[in-house]
Amino acid sequence: MRTAASVLGLTLTALGVGVAQAPVVDTVRAEGLVAHLFHPSGAGRVPAILLVGGSGGGIGWQDYMADLLARRGFAAMALGYYAMDGLPKELERIPIEYFERAIRWLSSQEGIDSTRLGIGGVSKGGELALLLASMHPELKAVAAFTPSGVVFQSIAAGYPLTSSWTLGGRDVPFVPYGAVPNAASIAEVYLAGIRTLGGDSLEAATIKVERINGPILMLSGKADNLWASATLADRITARLRDRQFSHPVEHIAYEDAGHLISSIRSDDVTRRGGTVQGNAFAQRDGQRRFLEFFERVLRQ
Repeated sequence: MRTAASVLGLTLTALGVGVAQAPVVDTVRAEGLVAHLFHPSGAGRVPAILLVGGSGGGIGWQDYMADLLARRGFAAMALGYYAMDGLPKELERIPIEYFERAIRWLSSQEGIDSTRLGIGGVSKGGELALLLASMHPELKAVAAFTPSGVVFQSIAAGYPLTSSWTLGGRDVPFVPYGAVPNAASIAEVYLAGIRTLGGDSLEAATIKVERINGPILMLSGKADNLWASATLADRITARLRDRQFSHPVEHIAYEDAGHLISSIRSDDVTRRGGTVQGNAFAQRDGQRRFLEFFERVLRQ
């Protein structure tokens, strides 16, 4: 049987990365936060990445990626924000202030270089990462798997007409789900919501990505049947181009890949689109690009 450590070692070897010393991992419960802080053993002041996951809730992908980042010399905060003890049960009206506390807490820790902070996210966490970076110039780099450049309706039970996020107790403007009779995929419902809303209301729900204070990397699957991440990311790059964004932007859209490309995994990810081969390539190439992006832009 392979242990978690041996699987991670194989993953790093596949990426051409030497297996570094295992990071130190601290449980964080300060200021109402629910998180794990990974940091390299014996390092001095290091850059730090805040990691936020998607609609699965809890702390899963965040721990996975935080370990990889810490082995490359970063501190990484794997933050939970719902579906854990002490947190909201569903992804509905999550206060932005919670994440702002996390940013402040992370930047104030000993050994963290607060001038080199980044954020990474996946799916709804990709939406969130872009939103937070657009509001906080201290975040100097953003990498997002299968992101959205608009805030979508919450995913609570019964699909209430509420936002995923709040600020100052008020819903962040959002795109409601669209009506698509006999939709072939969930992605059609999201895209229909964008088409139906339109105008000033759509602009209000659109993340002001042009305010982000650093480079952006987006990784998507062209066969994503959950929320058409390649199309959503293309909308982001078009907005940035139209507004003459001054920082580097890269969008990698993988052929024959679906929504589940944010980690190297062995389950049947084709249920969210793509082929076995397409998803396998996107997982490995995307993970490499995600890690190398932060090394390139925050380790200088």
